[in-house]
Amino acid sequence: MAGTVRSGSTFLRLMLNSHPGITNPGECDFLFDVVDDEGRYPSIDAYHHFLSTNRIFLAKHLNVDPGLPYPVLVSSFIEQFGQDHSKLVMNIHRHFHRVPYVLPDARYIHLLRDPRDVARSCMGMGWAGNVYYGVDIWIDAERSWDKLKQTLRDDQYLEIKYEELLEDVEVGLGRICRFLGLAYSSQMLDYAKSSTYDKPDKSLSYQWKKKFSQHELALVEDKVGDLLVARGYELSGYTPVKPGLIERLALNYENRKYRVRHQLKRYGIRLYVMNRIANKFGLRSMREACIARMNKIDLNYLK
Repeated sequence: MAGTVRSGSTFLRLMLNSHPGITNPGECDFLFDVVDDEGRYPSIDAYHHFLSTNRIFLAKHLNVDPGLPYPVLVSSFIEQFGQDHSKLVMNIHRHFHRVPYVLPDARYIHLLRDPRDVARSCMGMGWAGNVYYGVDIWIDAERSWDKLKQTLRDDQYLEIKYEELLEDVEVGLGRICRFLGLAYSSQMLDYAKSSTYDKPDKSLSYQWKKKFSQHELALVEDKVGDLLVARGYELSGYTPVKPGLIERLALNYENRKYRVRHQLKRYGIRLYVMNRIANKFGLRSMREACIARMNKIDLNYLK
């Protein structure tokens, strides 16, 4: 499943994983992040080091065979995900165009969400300080999807909108099941019994209409308007506005300030400063220790 962060991918993962014929282990970007855009694999030592501090990978508790080269090791992880010959669906949030270098026969569910709502959610996570910068994560992911889509056959992908799922979840899940060659199961809606996620709520769609000012939307739609239209999303109707130099500097400052304040609040000033020093001076052991502590703190904020 290819969809940017905050696109509803966890919500969909829970429903898919509740199907008796589907296994979805969640986020698996660690399988592909280290492949470059030309398809070159990392050295196995570099990959082992990458995995040693990757919070998502560590939470999977996968067995690592140190004697396997990168592509074989990735295959071993995928085999460990498999369960009773069920369909395996993995969530990825970025670098979609790199996946074929590792899994040439993969098929894709492209999950879309309105980027203005993605931006708002990214702000809530502390990843962006305003909607103008919040949409950048969505833009990068969708450009990656466009690169991948050019290489795919029509039967290799299904595109579905988060908003469509909320509007009629059974119809949306039915489309996905047919794409996977499975029958729809009502058990897919039982996810709320075993998770902290509530049942589908239509009010979560298009919150940007109430949450952002006219000027914020005008700025964002100047930046992302063409992609919005190409993805079938409506524009606000406000005239797009390109920020001038002073406003761009102000938006950048607001973004950086918000992100720093969020990290200070979450990690504390001591850990924040130690991590900055470790990154600036290339202090590997110190950086790994900081990441380990930050990972533990992040776990407390996962839903």
